[in-house]
Amino acid sequence: MAKDPNPNLVKSKKRFRYMVAVFIVGAFIFKMSFVFFFIGMIPAFVAYVVDNDKHKYIFSTVFALNFAGVFPFMMDILWHGGHFDAVQNKLSDMVVWFAMYGSAGLGWALVWLSPIIAAATLEGLYRGRILHLETLQKKAVEEWGEEVKGKRSKEEEEG
Repeated sequence: MAKDPNPNLVKSKKRFRYMVAVFIVGAFIFKMSFVFFFIGMIPAFVAYVVDNDKHKYIFSTVFALNFAGVFPFMMDILWHGGHFDAVQNKLSDMVVWFAMYGSAGLGWALVWLSPIIAAATLEGLYRGRILHLETLQKKAVEEWGEEVKGKRSKEEEEG
């Protein structure tokens, strides 16, 4: 008997087909502004390929920030009719490139820095909790004596 295909791979293929369909429809509806959108969203597409997680959290984060950088310029192109000249003017402006790819860079920074920030925050919280519990233990020992600590280790008994 042949094994069933990996369900994550099947979902990934369906998601890819869905994205291709959206791109084709977008290309027909938005014409040249879609070319601008595609060029601006390249970092998000890279994140999609790199992200092997079932839920695509890296892709979602990078896509959201990248889209936030591309959307204002894309709307400006659409406002001016979506012609090739409008796209060419935007793509020749370095501020536009910095905004589009800089926002995607912020998405990548968020992806890589969030676990570090979360770990540092939790470590600080846990250290504070340990200090609080040690203070409570000292108070209990002062009030009730050493028996409150429970079993003693062999080193304490010998020393």
